[in-house]
Amino acid sequence: MIDLIESIKDYKVLFVGDTIIDEYHYVTPLGKSAKENLIPVKYESQELFNGGVDAAANHLKTFCKEVIVSGHGHTTRKVRMVDKDYMRKLFEVHYTDGFTQNYVSPKGYDVVVVADFGHGAITEERISELCRESSFLAVAAQTNSANMGFNLITKYRRADYIVIDEPEARLAACDRDGPIENVIIKLATNRCWKFVVTLGHRGAVGYHEGKFYRQSAFTDLVRDTMGAGDAFFSITAPMAKTGKMEDLLFIGCAAGALKTGIVGHRESVTKEKLIEFIRTH
Repeated sequence: MIDLIESIKDYKVLFVGDTIIDEYHYVTPLGKSAKENLIPVKYESQELFNGGVDAAANHLKTFCKEVIVSGHGHTTRKVRMVDKDYMRKLFEVHYTDGFTQNYVSPKGYDVVVVADFGHGAITEERISELCRESSFLAVAAQTNSANMGFNLITKYRRADYIVIDEPEARLAACDRDGPIENVIIKLATNRCWKFVVTLGHRGAVGYHEGKFYRQSAFTDLVRDTMGAGDAFFSITAPMAKTGKMEDLLFIGCAAGALKTGIVGHRESVTKEKLIEFIRTH
């Protein structure tokens, strides 16, 4: 696994996706409002993070020679009210801010990583270009509260590596209760040769060349789950070009575990920390 991590050190990687600003407003919950069904809170402090495609790309910057970000469209700012004592998110507000115009062609990169959060940065024309011209294409299409059911992995007719979570996979396959293996086969057939579904605290399952592989999660410390799946995806994406599925699952779950120990995007998962984690586990 460490050899696989080292194998991407000279890679040029392009990240394509939505520009997102994540704001954490730390608050203290107050008593229930006597006249309204509200959640009254007292403001304490706040933190501002670069989220979205920038946060995903930052995880990879200590692993590869060159990491470039291509963003396009409106910036989405997500303001979350967070209980400062227990790090529980109470509610969030979405804002549409300025416009990002930063087109980069997928040609000439060892790997193109698409972090599609479904906020409009990746158009049908852009998808066609990425599918047609990327030498190795890794895709994650996120389902969230802003796009529920409208940002499915089936938008992409082909990819070399796909990572989505279980609800995203089941929505795309229109299969709520069936075995996850059947869901993966349905989505991967004629679309992708390396396919991973993350299962949260239950780890992840991968599919490659007709075989399934499973990896349990590492959940010693969970401070904040935001971005754990993005860390799994972005770090393993360039390694998927040559790596074995069982190694990708272990590395991905290790990266996700490291991210859950980080509040917001205060830090990124680094090569040094990941190797240390692997050696101790």
